[in-house]
Amino acid sequence: MIVREPLVVTVETAWLFWGFGPLEVATVVAAVLGALIAALVVVAGYRQQKNATRREERVTVYAEALRAVEDYLESPYLIMRRDGAHQARMDLVRHVSDIQSRLAFHRAWLQIHAASETSTAYEELVLCAKAEAGKQMTDAWRSRPTRRDRDVPLATPLPQPRSAAAKTKVVEAMRKEVG
Repeated sequence: MIVREPLVVTVETAWLFWGFGPLEVATVVAAVLGALIAALVVVAGYRQQKNATRREERVTVYAEALRAVEDYLESPYLIMRRDGAHQARMDLVRHVSDIQSRLAFHRAWLQIHAASETSTAYEELVLCAKAEAGKQMTDAWRSRPTRRDRDVPLATPLPQPRSAAAKTKVVEAMRKEVG
């Protein structure tokens, strides 16, 4: 009986077993490493692009949330400048109602998706805007409608200091959050 020594396969002998020499082995290893590095670069680029897109989307939502508050703060001016026509009244009521709906949407969105500091600051801004502009709208509805073009420009802006201060805080919180 013939006793054979067990076949010991090492990295060097495995490649040789398939007919590859050391040069071919180095070429294959280099190709595999190159492919892995390329894949890592692609994945890193994709993640960076996705993060940039998410940041831009968040910035857009934050800007729209601030725009809704600004529209609400502008409403007393629109009401003071109304012409007294029935259709103008209905349009203004619908406009303010749409703004209220947008404010509610952004409040909820920020409570769900934003950092606590940002959503709390936005909530405070909305409360200040409603307190200041709400009273101003009531007063505007009680005033006489505009009849002449020269009455459209207002001599002085309506005071909304609490809203201005709250807006500064919410913008700082939003900036901090989006980096």
